[in-house]
Amino acid sequence: MQLRHRSAVLAAVAGIALTGLATAPAQAASPANPVVKAAAGTPARTFTTEGTVSALDAAAGKLTVAAENGGGSTTVTVTPKAAVTIDKATAKLAGLPVGARVKVNGTVSNGVNLATTVDATTSWPMAGAGTVKAVDATTRTVTVDHLLLADEVVTVADNAKITLDGRTVALAAVPVKARIALTGTVTNGKRVAKTVVALSRWQLNLTGTISAVDAATGKITVRSGDGATLNLAVNPDATIKLNGVKVALKDLPLGATVTLTGTDTTAGATIAGIDAKAATKKN
Repeated sequence: MQLRHRSAVLAAVAGIALTGLATAPAQAASPANPVVKAAAGTPARTFTTEGTVSALDAAAGKLTVAAENGGGSTTVTVTPKAAVTIDKATAKLAGLPVGARVKVNGTVSNGVNLATTVDATTSWPMAGAGTVKAVDATTRTVTVDHLLLADEVVTVADNAKITLDGRTVALAAVPVKARIALTGTVTNGKRVAKTVVALSRWQLNLTGTISAVDAATGKITVRSGDGATLNLAVNPDATIKLNGVKVALKDLPLGATVTLTGTDTTAGATIAGIDAKAATKKN
């Protein structure tokens, strides 16, 4: 299946989940290394780095900040007089939890990043969409296969609202391969979903080239634009056209370009419409 089709489906599912909800604040880009710039009116250089706390040695005054989405990490020295806040309240460096999101500002002295302010947030909104790879009703977790990111295990809250094709269901009823959108919170790195919207069926729109036709079993094999080979079932009542003229499935020539419409489900796809284009033979 083409990536653009899958991404469109995920965007639609996410749209359903997020309708009527407050939009989560956009996450700032998190550079792997501090941005060093000249401070106005002073020879000192300043830096700013953002991400999540991956390690803390309060005794040594060392803080390691990991950039989000796997962008590397930066270790800074927190000065004794540094202003540290956690959820906007004044705090001690030792109270900074691993997994919290931080923004660190400071100066650069002899190549060492000296933090003068550390602002930490322990909880923030989260939203995501993908395909269900696994569901564990006992631990109340769902593994989500994102389109371009690594698989992610998300905890589903006990009181989470879970729907499948518009119906309220238990977590165990969510099938593998369903399209899913989740919203909730991240607390010190732990993602907890409070709403889960799942779809077991969705509209299918594909383009490709016919590589095989089996009229006896009602199957068509199409090579999509991204190189995937798809063996698809064709509905017996499907509307099939070749160069604008209605034909039978057996009349479709190999190599013809096709646009397919139908329904995709967790159990597989069914084609309801085929619009094929092929060069006509000259007499």
